[in-house]
Amino acid sequence: MTTQVRNDRRTLAISTLSPLHIGCGDVYEPSGFVIHAGLLHVLEPADLSLALSDAEHKRLAALAEQQHEPVGAIQRFFRDSAARFADLSRQQVVVAEALAREYAEKAGRPTQRDPSGEATYNSFQLARTAFRPVDGTPYLPGSSLKGSIRTAWLNHLNADLPLNSAEKADKRRASQNLEQRLLKYAAGKFENDPFRKLALADAHPAEESTPPPTRVLYAISKKKRPPRADERPSPELKVFLETIPEALPAAFLGEMRFAPGATILWDALCDACNGFYRPQLEEELDHPVLSQRLDQQWRQMISHLLGEELGDLIKARQGFLLRVGRHSGAESVTLGGVRSIKILGARVDGKQQFDFRANSTEKRYASLTRAGDHGLLPFGWLWVDACDAPHRHLSDAVRQRLAAHSRPLREAHQERLLLLEEKAERRAAAAAVLASRKRTEEAAARAEVEARQAHARALAEMSPNRRRVEEFIADFAARAEQLRGNKENANAVCHNAARTLARDAVAWTHEERMAVADAIEQWLPKVVKVELKDERKKLKLSALRAP
Repeated sequence: MTTQVRNDRRTLAISTLSPLHIGCGDVYEPSGFVIHAGLLHVLEPADLSLALSDAEHKRLAALAEQQHEPVGAIQRFFRDSAARFADLSRQQVVVAEALAREYAEKAGRPTQRDPSGEATYNSFQLARTAFRPVDGTPYLPGSSLKGSIRTAWLNHLNADLPLNSAEKADKRRASQNLEQRLLKYAAGKFENDPFRKLALADAHPAEESTPPPTRVLYAISKKKRPPRADERPSPELKVFLETIPEALPAAFLGEMRFAPGATILWDALCDACNGFYRPQLEEELDHPVLSQRLDQQWRQMISHLLGEELGDLIKARQGFLLRVGRHSGAESVTLGGVRSIKILGARVDGKQQFDFRANSTEKRYASLTRAGDHGLLPFGWLWVDACDAPHRHLSDAVRQRLAAHSRPLREAHQERLLLLEEKAERRAAAAAVLASRKRTEEAAARAEVEARQAHARALAEMSPNRRRVEEFIADFAARAEQLRGNKENANAVCHNAARTLARDAVAWTHEERMAVADAIEQWLPKVVKVELKDERKKLKLSALRAP
């Protein structure tokens, strides 16, 4: 792929280096998914509604309205039907094995009860990463990318210097005043902010490409220092987040545009971002306490890239590192020289103690396990590539190495998408058959109504005698349907009805008598055990036909 490079715009190919979660305020609601066979299966309300029987619809409505612990009952309803509902899914997300077990064991079961007996449940609300509502595909909002670039640029301008005396005096507005001083615009004059001349489009997967997978992992907090000999382990953050996985090469395409008069230009931007973020990434790879808990294969890959092809691209200003999204770490969103991170301490006399430091005391990692004692990955690392032709071989080498690392994950995702597509095709075919059958049934019902209406109009136009003949035919046809091939004995109700009709018709008009004779000859032997030849004589049908 040739990357477009112009003075006023750059086409960006963005690769994930580590798992990424960009909050969007949306969650996977417990009634909108089931977890089965290691996957979160997203349910569409319309599909679910069609799949539920009338009895299940009524049961689910009753569970929602019940006064005693409806949350647990609804969770159990979906969990107990997980295998069945999973087949309805149009979207699947890999989940950490521990989450799958927790869902199977704890969904619908109280986690605790208060003194009044009121139950608390695990809500299983899983935070989603930013996604396109139309198809659920993850994307990178331009605002998130630009925010990370802005932090790096401000850090570059500040050059590790402390706040000036005026900024120290006005602590509430210190950050805002610092930005205005560094970017050289007056308070309230946002139109003079140089970042207004730098635009970043949202980054989406390439058209016709396989959309990136997502994966629900633990977000785990680990202390940077070794535990003390007599120290009790402190509770560590353990939450679930949907993430875009690590090592997805050129998974998103975006664009950076420089408006006329822009003062923040590409080369300086690359230097600022790489100068800010590269040392942080290298520090994570070589942290004296936590680096050994990292996924070592991943750690070796990133270290190699920084020392080889990625390092060469950085030196040639062909792209830059960014750290984006949730759990990027306090150091990645604050400036050197003025960094003041709130550190919580112990509670004393019921009051939370805290102080402010230049460095955080914990790091947060993505983990496949609840314990998080190995295989950890940092959150949020991206490589933003706008490589020109002379450096294409370096960019290709980076992508190949990332692709090799993530190949099993991507191939499994591709296989799942193919299966989902096949299911969707079968579902569409079944829906088409159902719709066709429904149209046929509706057409038949309309035809029946029209026939009844036409018959009623015809009866209304007939003489009373002809209406009686039609009623005789209708009664015998209904009786024949009931008998299903069997026949009544002679001299019973139907046989007597035929005799009465033949006797009464003697005084009718010739046309009416002919209709009576035809009706009796057609329907009497279908319903009554008689010999038609004998009945013609007994009922004097020939006389009825005489002019």
